Amino acid sequence: MLDKQFTRREAIWIGALGLLQLGILTSASVGSWDFEGKSDKPQINFSDVKEPPKNLEQGKNLEVLRVAVASVISPMENVNLYEDLLNLLGERVQKQVQMVQRQNYSDTNNLVESGNVQVAFICSGALLGKDKQEQADRILVTPEIAGSATYRSYIIVPSNSSVHFLSDLKGKTFAYTDPLSFSGHIAPQYMIKKAGYNPAAFFDKTIFTYSHDNSIKAVSEGVVEGAAVDSLIYDLTISRRPELMDKVKIIDQSEEVGNPPVVVSSHTDPKLRALIKNVLLTLHLDEEGKKALKFLEFERFVHPNLSLYDRVWEMSREVGLS
Repeated sequence: MLDKQFTRREAIWIGALGLLQLGILTSASVGSWDFEGKSDKPQINFSDVKEPPKNLEQGKNLEVLRVAVASVISPMENVNLYEDLLNLLGERVQKQVQMVQRQNYSDTNNLVESGNVQVAFICSGALLGKDKQEQADRILVTPEIAGSATYRSYIIVPSNSSVHFLSDLKGKTFAYTDPLSFSGHIAPQYMIKKAGYNPAAFFDKTIFTYSHDNSIKAVSEGVVEGAAVDSLIYDLTISRRPELMDKVKIIDQSEEVGNPPVVVSSHTDPKLRALIKNVLLTLHLDEEGKKALKFLEFERFVHPNLSLYDRVWEMSREVGLS
C-alpha cells in the first residue's frame, strides 16, 4: 500500500521501482520499430529506459502483495491507470501493493504460474493452454464496462487510408500486439483465414508492438497501414485523446468474447484469494471505489462467465496459435 503522504508523481515512481527491481521497466517509441519482411518477429528498441529516483522510501511496513498487469497498455500508462485501484486494494487487504510488469504476455503468465505474483490483470488470450477446471481455478473476477462483460478486436487504419475492408489490407504493413493477445493477434488471424486467405502470407510486413496504445499510435502516425487492437483500449484511448478520432478509423471487428480477466496464482493463499475477490466485487459500492474504477472506465467487477471465453480457444485452434 503506498503511503498517502506521497504525491501522485511519487506514487507512480514507487510502482515503477517494483518494475525495475525485476528488471522489466521498458519503453519504446514508434520510430524505433523495424520491419523484417514477412517475419512476425519484432525488432523494437527497448533501450530508452529512464530509471526512477533511488531515494524514495517505501510505504508502511506491511506484507507485500505483488500484482502483475499485462502490457495491454504501455508501462507508465498502466501505472497511471491502475495506481488508485491497486492502492485501494492494498488498503483493504492490509498489504503494500507492488505492481509488476513484463514486456509480453507470456512472461506475465510465467509470473503467475511460478507464484512470483499473487494476482494478475491479463488478456483473455493469455488464458490459452488451460483446461476448463484450471480456468475456473485461475479466474477471480472480470470487469464490466458499459454494462457489458465482453469486448472484441477492432481492425483500424489511418483515417485518410483508401482501405475500407479487411481484404484491402492484403500486401500491406500491419501491427499485431502480442502473440498471445486475443484482440491483437488471435482474432485478426482468424478473421483473415475466415475470409479465405493464409494469415502467414496475407501482409507484406508485420510487427508486434506489445501494447494496444502503441498500435494505435503506429497507425495514427502512419508507421503501419493497419493494426488490430482491443476495443476497450481503443475506446479508452479515444476518450482520453479525442484528437485521434480524426487520425484513425475502424474498418472491421471480430465477434465478442469475455473481457480480460483478473486471475490468481495457484500459490496464492485461499484466504487471501477470497479476501481479494470480495474487495474487487464490492469496489463499486462506495465513492472511493467508484473513483478508482473510473480511471479504467470499469463499472464494477463481476463473477466470471467461463462460457464467454470458449471462442478464444476455438479461434486460436483454427489458426494454430493455441
